[in-house]
Amino acid sequence: MSHEIGFSVPYDIAVARPLRRTTRAEREAALESASFNTELVGSEMVYIDLQSDSGLGAPSVAQAATAVGGADGAVIDAVGRFREIFGFPFIVPCVQGRAAERVWMKLNVRPDTIVPGNMLFPSTRYHIDANGGKVFDVISDQADDLYSDVPFKGDLDVKKLASVIAEHGAENISCIYVEVCVNSAGGHPVSIANLRSVRALADKHKIPVFLDACRILENSYLIQQREPGYSVKSIAEITREACALADGLTMSALKDFLVPLGGFIATRDPKSYGRASFQQLLDGGQPPPNALASLALALGEVFASSDYIASRVKQVEHLWRRLADKVPVLRPSAGHGVFVDARKFLPDMPPEQHPAEALAAFIFTISGVRATKGPPLTRRQIEKGVDLLRFAVPARRYLKEHMDDVADAVLYAYDHRKEIRGLKSIEKPGRSKYDPGLFTPIA
Repeated sequence: MSHEIGFSVPYDIAVARPLRRTTRAEREAALESASFNTELVGSEMVYIDLQSDSGLGAPSVAQAATAVGGADGAVIDAVGRFREIFGFPFIVPCVQGRAAERVWMKLNVRPDTIVPGNMLFPSTRYHIDANGGKVFDVISDQADDLYSDVPFKGDLDVKKLASVIAEHGAENISCIYVEVCVNSAGGHPVSIANLRSVRALADKHKIPVFLDACRILENSYLIQQREPGYSVKSIAEITREACALADGLTMSALKDFLVPLGGFIATRDPKSYGRASFQQLLDGGQPPPNALASLALALGEVFASSDYIASRVKQVEHLWRRLADKVPVLRPSAGHGVFVDARKFLPDMPPEQHPAEALAAFIFTISGVRATKGPPLTRRQIEKGVDLLRFAVPARRYLKEHMDDVADAVLYAYDHRKEIRGLKSIEKPGRSKYDPGLFTPIA
């Protein structure tokens, strides 16, 4: 057999954006102007931006071309490809994941009912609450062990789920919601075996099961790598199997499908489809044709082989491996980012001095790398004193050398962590509680 070398990266770079080399003095001034919150630093001052992976991945050449035309039949193409890949007969394209959730929760969450889930994303929790529901967190206790190597920390605890159903009654549960590659739990996946167990319990009590599927591609890849019996299955086959265990899903397409706009509702119920389509019309319409054309291309490209998603997850794993022997990062490596345990990184800094934000400010000052806190913590995490700094890696945007620069910055910060100053919150009249925090360093 002949030997082959290469093909370690399944794409080349067609367009490059120059980055300005800033000085430390410039970064310090920018950080002070931003009230020491890296979220508020202007992008022109950022070298490597790991604030989010949502809508920031690099599109393909074919996707980029849709911005200037070629969008005829986009709705049909996007819906048809989505239906073929995910297996749901009824599809409603939306402008983004939050819009999909807003519509879907209005239709499926009854007032004064319960929605069990697994550390659901803040927007999902908000839309459940806004429609009179109450989220019950039934994620496995394994998610609380930040440093174990359990492969599927996103799994629901089926015993907890059964207890919630028994205590409150199936008639008082609107639905069960499962987030795949759970962001609040460090990006950890949900196994097919767990979805199958949840589905069996839900069927017994006639409760619908819905997915938050915005990171289903990464979740499917980690199933392929970690779950017995799935190494021989394709990403498309695993995705289809996961979806077959749900009655419907909502999805932001901004993470897995390299688009800046778009999302989906999918269902097996024609009545729910009709109601969702009408509610979406009332709430704000569908994505423009060029966005749907880009989505249609992405669905074809990313499921054509496992090369893209393998490269994406392995880049995250490379950063994780650079840090894992020394820095307190959540284990095991996850799908879309690396999460640092700020409380353990800065054990002498009290929580009221905002360890995660202080660490982010220090890393930005020395390197121009932007990281921010992950999504707002669940009540369960707050009670346990969790404080995480997230390095979310946009797909196909950065090179290995960029990840090495990030690792070098974090390792330097760890070696010099005694120099990191805590931050004090600044209160200003008229600011919303949802606005990014403002800080000043503690002397």
